[in-house]
Formats: sequence, structure tokens, C-alpha cells
Amino acid sequence: MNNQKKIKIIEIISKNIKVSSKLINESSCMTDFAKWDSLAHVNLMLELEKQFKKKVSTSKMSDLNSVNKILQFFQSK
Repeated sequence: MNNQKKIKIIEIISKNIKVSSKLINESSCMTDFAKWDSLAHVNLMLELEKQFKKKVSTSKMSDLNSVNKILQFFQSK
């Protein structure tokens, strides 16, 4: 994955869970941040879908619970 796309995804995650992007890395996951709750996760998925024009199924959304899984999903087209 190119670095710009990775930075963009981390920025979107940061904005949606209201946590500094400096605190988020590839090994971060939902359980690391109290503000990354189910509502923030749905909003995050919707914004990523819009930004990268790639649909995320409802069943897949719950599986994308870490930065690494999100990066892998959006790097494959």
C-alpha cells in the first residue's frame, strides 16, 4: 500500500474516533480506544467507503476492527 493512502486512512480513523493520528498505528484496534465504539465504527466505515469508492458489506464491517485489517481491505481493489 502506498504511504499516502495509509496516512489518509489513519487520518480518517483519527477524525472519526476523535483521537490524535499520532496515537494510531498499524497495530491499533477498536479495543485500544474507548471512543472507537460501534457508532464511531459505522461512521468510519461509511466515510472510508465514500473516500475510496469501495463498498463494505455489513458483515465485513464488524471484521474490520483494526487499522491493519482496514488497510488490507482498502488496498485490495
